[in-house]
Amino acid sequence: MKKVIFILLSLIFICSSCNQKIKNKEVLKNKPIIDSIKVFTKKSSLPNEYINFNSPSAINKIAKIENEYFNNYTSKISKYYGTQWYNYIGQSIAENDSISIFKKYSLEKNNIKLDSMHCTIYAIEALKAGFGEEFKKINEKHTNIWSDREYAGWSIGYILTKFYNWKAYLFISKSSKEYTACLKNYKKDKKYHVWKQPNIPLENFFDMDTDKEKINILLKENEFGWGFSNQGWHTWITRFNYLKECNWLGAPARKYDSPNSKPLFIKTKFTNFYDYNSHIIIFPPKK
Repeated sequence: MKKVIFILLSLIFICSSCNQKIKNKEVLKNKPIIDSIKVFTKKSSLPNEYINFNSPSAINKIAKIENEYFNNYTSKISKYYGTQWYNYIGQSIAENDSISIFKKYSLEKNNIKLDSMHCTIYAIEALKAGFGEEFKKINEKHTNIWSDREYAGWSIGYILTKFYNWKAYLFISKSSKEYTACLKNYKKDKKYHVWKQPNIPLENFFDMDTDKEKINILLKENEFGWGFSNQGWHTWITRFNYLKECNWLGAPARKYDSPNSKPLFIKTKFTNFYDYNSHIIIFPPKK
């Protein structure tokens, strides 16, 4: 008799367990599937090391922009587009079409506010996030010196070194057209001379061809750097030893891109960056 009762209790337990498993499966089956968002640019989770500038906030702002862009670039369209893409491609009208490519793009976004990007706009987004409310004072200083002139890598660089104690370094290759002049000026007054603009004081300079190891050591000590190339022809930021830039020819979606073109945002190891051959990077002061 005891044996029969034991068998019956075992069957009840097994049935109960099976029923619970079925219910769990039904719950999982009916649970809505949420599209996963790919992380193309990892956020910063580091403690801030700088005085009056929050590098994780700056990096995370850039991560948000880049992740939004790349998650929409392949199968959808992003709200971000390059200023020169607009001029060279967006304004054109395809054969048998009545409206421009940009107009088609804006209609697809259903009146969502579009956001044009070029290198300096991109870098300024990071700087604004890092400085917070203090950026208003930077803007005031910029206006006092240059009136309504747009931001430039060198103009912001001058303000950062003069008013906020940021430290500037020159990185230059012997193949740069300004190599001789830069070396001469560094020996004379330890400054990077910007044509017809205030000069930027330098802490040191590095040869891009022979000092790669020293360069990497310096970069890896800094989560954020404000950078520009060759008198300000290009502006960008650094995240440790990587240069992060905005390509103003970048399209809001692959389907609007020209063959072999690069996306709107690009990441390159700084010592492998061979455009312009002359660079300034300016780092915030540490606590």
